[in-house]
Order: sequence, then structure tokens, then C-alpha cells
Amino acid sequence: MPERPKGDKSDKPLLSRIAKLKAEKKDDDYRPEMPQVEAAYLIGYLFEIGPMMAAGMGSGPITHGEIESWQRVTGIELNSWEARTLRRLSVDYLSESHKATAIDAEAPWEESPDLVAIPSHKTESLRDSIRSLAVL
Repeated sequence: MPERPKGDKSDKPLLSRIAKLKAEKKDDDYRPEMPQVEAAYLIGYLFEIGPMMAAGMGSGPITHGEIESWQRVTGIELNSWEARTLRRLSVDYLSESHKATAIDAEAPWEESPDLVAIPSHKTESLRDSIRSLAVL
């Protein structure tokens, strides 16, 4: 949950960033537009393992041991760069989750007026078409 501004003694519950966005958009199912990534499967793996784990007096990033155990249990073999990327994603996720508790925290993405939102199913279809042409 977000931290209260200094001097705020009220009992009024604070809204998270996503709750504020949903209220602004008047859409309970609102989700911010996320960037396209080439290795999206790694994000799925990260959330399957858990983006962070209990550590000491709070949360910590996933360890290489956790990643190794997950590989053994699931039968999925990661390359070294994939394992390092999962660990780095966990560190970054944890860092952003701590930053997000500040009341004046900025969103971890950039809004750009130059970008035009294209539905993801169209971009995926275009990407697949280009890849099939590359095989020719």
C-alpha cells in the first residue's frame, strides 16, 4: 500500500496507483498498456516462480537456487542468460514495488504522445507474417 504524505493523520484508506487509474478511467477492468517484449515467456516464468520471496524482515529477489529448483521440478531447462534475466527481473520487480509505496511515486512506464496504441492481436499477427516471410 502507498505511504501517507508527511503530516497526514487521517484514517482514510489510500488508493494504489492501479486503483487510482481505474477510478480515473471509470473502468474496473482497466490495465495499463504494456510494451511488447521479445522474451515474454520469461515474464511468465518469473510469475510462476514468484517475482520475489520472503527474506529476513521483508521480501527479497528470487535466488539462483530457487530458479534451479523450479527448473528441476518443471523440467524446463533455461540457458544461462535466461536464468540471469529472471534473477534481474526479480531484482527490478522488488525495487519498483518498494518505490511504488511512496505517495508521489511515478509510474514505472513512460507515456508518449508519439506512440499509437495498436491492439496486441494485430501486432502479433503482423509479427508472425513478417517471420514467415523471413523463412522464404
